[in-house]
Amino acid sequence: FESLLSHHFHTHKYHPHITKRSLMHVTVDTTEGFSRRMRVEIPEDAVTSVVNERLQSLIPTTVIPGFRPGKAPLKLIAHRYGVKMRAEVVEKMVFETFQQAAMQEKLFLATEPQFTEVNADPGQGINYSAVFEVYPDFQLPAIETLEIQRPVAEVTDSDVDRVVETLRGQSKTWAVVDRPAAEGDRVLVDFEGVIGQKPQEDSADQVTDDAAQPEGDPAETTPAETLKGTELPIELGMGKMIDGFEAGLIGTVADDERVLELKYPSDYYRSELADRPVTFTVRVRSVEESALLETDEDFAKHLGIEDGNIETIRTATREDLVNKLEFALRVKTNQKAIDALLEKIGKIELPGSIVKREATAIAQKRREEFKGLGLDPDTLGISSEKSESQAELQLTVSLLFGKLMALSKLTPDADKVRERIESMASSYQEPKQMIAWYYEDENRLASVQSAVLQDQMIEWVLERANVTEERMSLDEVLNQYASAPATSETDSQASETE
Repeated sequence: FESLLSHHFHTHKYHPHITKRSLMHVTVDTTEGFSRRMRVEIPEDAVTSVVNERLQSLIPTTVIPGFRPGKAPLKLIAHRYGVKMRAEVVEKMVFETFQQAAMQEKLFLATEPQFTEVNADPGQGINYSAVFEVYPDFQLPAIETLEIQRPVAEVTDSDVDRVVETLRGQSKTWAVVDRPAAEGDRVLVDFEGVIGQKPQEDSADQVTDDAAQPEGDPAETTPAETLKGTELPIELGMGKMIDGFEAGLIGTVADDERVLELKYPSDYYRSELADRPVTFTVRVRSVEESALLETDEDFAKHLGIEDGNIETIRTATREDLVNKLEFALRVKTNQKAIDALLEKIGKIELPGSIVKREATAIAQKRREEFKGLGLDPDTLGISSEKSESQAELQLTVSLLFGKLMALSKLTPDADKVRERIESMASSYQEPKQMIAWYYEDENRLASVQSAVLQDQMIEWVLERANVTEERMSLDEVLNQYASAPATSETDSQASETE
C-alpha cells in the first residue's frame, strides 16, 4: 500500500480552461458510510475551447492533399480529426476535473474513482458521475496540550566494554566433546516440530458436551503444521529458543533423541503461533564446548583489524552503538509523539475495504519474507484477517501525518533527505551508486522524503508540546525499539535500510 504522504510529493497541472471553479458545477452526495458519489458538469464552451486549441496545434504538421504543409484550414482539419480529438479531450478533462473537484471539496480519496454515466455528446458539454470511498475527517488536538516524554540516552564506556565482550564471545572456538551437554555448550541438532491447535476458550465445554460437536466435523481437528530443521547449532542457556527447548537438551549426548512438549509464549513475535502447543522431536548430532580468545592482538586481528590494536575495535564499536542509538531514539521519540496524539484523538473509523486491502498487502509481504528465509508461509497461519489490526494502525498513523503536514505546512528538507540517503548508502560497497539509485527513481526518492518529513513533523510537534526527558540506558532503548511494531510503511522501510 502506497504511503498516504507520498501523494503530496506529486503535483498536477490543470488545463487553464478548467481550473476556474465557475466553469464546472460539482455536487457530492454521501451514499453510505465512507462512499461518495460526485457529479460534475462542464459547459460545452470549455470543451470546445480545448478541442480547438488541440486542433490548432495540428496545423503546422498536418499534410492534406491540395494544401501546402502547414496551410490546411482549421475547418478541414476539424472535419478530419475533430471526432477523435474530442474523445481524447473528454477523457483527459474527466480525469483532470475530477482531481480538481476532489481538491475543491477537500475529499481525501481512499479508493480509485469509478466513472459512470459519462455523457459528452457534441453541444452538451461533459456530464459524469464518479463513485469512490473517502478517508474519514478528524480534528487534531491542540498541540500545546500534549504531554510527551522524550527518551534520552548515551553510550557509556561500560556499554562499549559489554559489546567488545560479546564480540569476544562470538569469536570463541568450538570443539566436539564426548560428554553430556551442559549450559554454555553448543549442540548440533536436527528437529521436526508439529504445531497443534490454539486452545479455545470454551474447549472444556466442547469436551464435556458430546452433542455439541458432531463426529467428523472439520472444526474438531486441523491438518498438522510442521517445522523442520537440520544441523541447527543451539547454544544452551542463551535463551534464543522458546521456553523449555534449550533446557530440554541439557544432559544429552551425541545420537540422543528427545521429544519436547512445549508451547509458544502468548507474546511470541509471530502472533499466528502465540499460545499454540508444539511437539519437537530432536536428534542430537554432536556436543561442543567453547574456548574464548584473550582480548589481545590476536583477538583484534581475528576481527579483521590488521594492526591488532584493541582501541581500534573500541572506537568502531562506539561509533556503531552511537549510530544505532540515534536511530532507535528517533524511532522511539516518533512513537511517543504518535501515541500522545492518538490518545487525544481516539479511535478513527476506517473504510473496511481499505483496511482489508492494507491487511492483504501486509500479509503478502510477510509471506514473501518467510519464503526468503526458506520457510513455507502456508504452514504458519499468515492471513490478511490476522493483519487487520496492524493495517488499521498503519493507516491511522498515515492519516495523522497527513493532518500534521497540512497544519505545519512543512515540506521535505532537501539537505536532510540527502543526508539520510548518504547515511543509508554508506553501508554499501559502492555508496555513490546507491545514492544515484535513490535519486533516479521518483518512488524511491519519495519514500525517503516521506521518512524525513515525518521526522520533521515530529520535531515540529515536540517544539510546541509539553516535553519532559525520560532518562534511559542504551539497552533499554535498543530493546524497546527491537520489540516495537512498525506503525507505518516508512518505519518498516527505515528499519530495513538503517
